[in-house]
Amino acid sequence: MKKVLKQLIRPIYWWGRIRILFLYNFYIDLRLYKKYSIVFGKKDLLQKEADLILNYHSLEKGMLFEDMKKGFAAYRISNLHKILKDHEVLKSIDRSQIRVGYEVMCKYYELHQDKGWDIDDIYTKEQYEFYKNILAGFYSNTFKGVYDFSKEEFYRNVKNNDFQEFAHSRKSVRDFTGEKIDSSIIEKVIELANTAPSVCNRQASNVYLIEDKKKVDSLLAVQGGFVGYTENVSQLLILTNDRKYYYTIGERNQLYIDGGIYLMNLLYALHYYEVGNCPANWGKEVSDDRKVLSIINIPESEKIICMIPIGKCKSNFRTTLSLRRGYSENFKKI
Repeated sequence: MKKVLKQLIRPIYWWGRIRILFLYNFYIDLRLYKKYSIVFGKKDLLQKEADLILNYHSLEKGMLFEDMKKGFAAYRISNLHKILKDHEVLKSIDRSQIRVGYEVMCKYYELHQDKGWDIDDIYTKEQYEFYKNILAGFYSNTFKGVYDFSKEEFYRNVKNNDFQEFAHSRKSVRDFTGEKIDSSIIEKVIELANTAPSVCNRQASNVYLIEDKKKVDSLLAVQGGFVGYTENVSQLLILTNDRKYYYTIGERNQLYIDGGIYLMNLLYALHYYEVGNCPANWGKEVSDDRKVLSIINIPESEKIICMIPIGKCKSNFRTTLSLRRGYSENFKKI
């Protein structure tokens, strides 16, 4: 009788314990995200810096347009005025991302002055002079905020066997011709991307190719970060990672880790085969996932990691500066 009871109780106990662990771990995830993300506050320098990068990068993207609009991203300008006058931010001009925030703001004003546009309603000359003074010796009138490339120059280092040059040459491209990449090239890209490591070699990543223009536009509308560049996007890759491959509570976030590793390999593979690409962030909510599932058929078990518009680069195009940190800012010995 005891043996029978044990056999009955054991699975009930196991399932109960799993559920408690599951809820506890999710609660800790929630508590830490609430405590440290900038969703709920911007109190310390790193949170302020994250907010600064989010806002100044929008200006960089706007600067890519040859026919930029007067006073574009006014909401971002308002946010940046607040951030760049913060006492803690002002004292941290030696940090690369804070310095470039001031530089991008100065360039924004100068681009409007070059066109003879008055933007005093959102950005005054006094504010511009203030930012220039903060930059002091860091200020340069040659700062552009964007890179100009020819297609030949952009892909010059992809096959020279120097990984350092290759890695530094990869940048997000948003300006395509509208021509489709041949499927045989995309197959080679995926074959190369599949060399990405994954937990216990489970290889849970999948890549979907969408070529229906109407669906491509609808999906990018849900993503929301590619506004102004969708006209010549004829192909879209969607990277997912399948929850079916994970088996412990501790692996609840492994799909993002493996998916992120695969994404970087995929971006390198696209660059190697000279396919223009731009990873479009999928930090979205459940409602957005559902909108995607209403447009294309992706199994519910798979989590979207990223959308990647792809295409042939124009003969000449621009990319954002997207300044990277030096190792001294994020390499720490303990």
